[in-house]
Amino acid sequence: MWPVAIIVGMVVVMAVNGAFIYIAVSGADEVVESYESGER
Repeated sequence: MWPVAIIVGMVVVMAVNGAFIYIAVSGADEVVESYESGER
C-alpha cells in the first residue's frame, strides 16, 4: 500500500508543478500582477 501512496503523491506533485509552469508560461503577465498586488 505504501509504494502506491508514494507513487500517487509523486504524480500529484508533478501534476501541480506542471500546472504552475503552464500557467506561468501561458499567462506570465497575470502571474506577475498577482505577485505584485498580493502581500505575503
